[in-house]
Amino acid sequence: MFLRKKKNKSGSISIQIISKQRGKYKVVKTIGNSDNEQQIQKLVFLGKQEIERLNGQSKLFV
Repeated sequence: MFLRKKKNKSGSISIQIISKQRGKYKVVKTIGNSDNEQQIQKLVFLGKQEIERLNGQSKLFV
């Protein structure tokens, strides 16, 4: 799983969790969208936490 930043028609950026299954990409969850850079960074942080939760693993090295 990985995070994707996708630009919308409105100019805002959506943060999505993507999984590749059987050669196709699937949107697992949309974290949110914003046009504010600080808010985007916060959404990326939340997305990384959500990926860890979905995988059921914690990082060995910080």
